[in-house]
Amino acid sequence: MMPHYDMICLAGPTASGKSGLAVAIAQQCNGAIINADSMQVYAGIPIISAAPDETEQNGVPHYLFGQIDPAQRYSQADWLKAATDAVASIRANGQIPILVGGTGFYFKAATEGIVPMPDISSDVKVQAQAMLNEAGNQGLHARLAEIDPDLAARLEPGDSQRVLRGMEIWLASHIPLSKWQKGVAKGRLLGRPLSVYLRPPRDMLYRKINSRFEQMVEHGAIDEISALHARKLDETLPAMKAVGVRPILDMLKNIINKEKAIELAQRDSRRYAKRQFTWFDHQYNADVVIDYFPEDEHKERAIHTVLSNFQKEFV
Repeated sequence: MMPHYDMICLAGPTASGKSGLAVAIAQQCNGAIINADSMQVYAGIPIISAAPDETEQNGVPHYLFGQIDPAQRYSQADWLKAATDAVASIRANGQIPILVGGTGFYFKAATEGIVPMPDISSDVKVQAQAMLNEAGNQGLHARLAEIDPDLAARLEPGDSQRVLRGMEIWLASHIPLSKWQKGVAKGRLLGRPLSVYLRPPRDMLYRKINSRFEQMVEHGAIDEISALHARKLDETLPAMKAVGVRPILDMLKNIINKEKAIELAQRDSRRYAKRQFTWFDHQYNADVVIDYFPEDEHKERAIHTVLSNFQKEFV
């Protein structure tokens, strides 16, 4: 007899209502929430990354939110290690782990593990970064294509984080990252997760994204990005690529005005949501699909749908 699910993975595109639903579910099943969003791990950008604030958390324990300095590069492997520790802590407290976010690769790591990679020394990281600074995105991508054509073919030149990672792996091991990736994945989170996919109507989601970004600006998003800008951080850092950061930086540099910055940020957010839909549609093995916004009159319906699939005794 198969055991009950002992974990919930709640995934979906930005602005789909994941955070609110997760809190409501946690309150009914003694759950605790683990962040599975690659931007919400960073400190100092809770507004632009749409991280739940203290009021929205509503007393439910939240893990892995706002813990990493934006000056750091935080990897999938870093997240998996931290999530593993969080799951252990939550279970030790007698609670149910609930992973919530929109980063597909985090959910893939949680359910499948990741392929072990060579350790990257600080010297190698400095060397690779110097190569990026000298050659630029296009130049480093071209150099990667010479040593790892399979990886380079999958990456856009502007994806500097993954291009840099490919170069680091080569410098550390002289084996292409694409070959390392063919290894056996290890380290998935222990347990049996119920995978839930929030997939609201796309046109409605896009309208919500537009209005939400305007609210972000009203509540201090520009101040957040201004603080990052004042630190003169490397703009290839992952935190500096959070959706909405680039247009606001251009506004702060007087390249575009505020109205144009908001317009571009809204556009980028919609494009990001489209990519998330594509990833989850094709690579996320959902047990439950919720095709509406889990809010207002639909909230109880969504809670019941998740918990009735999770464990009958909770409903």
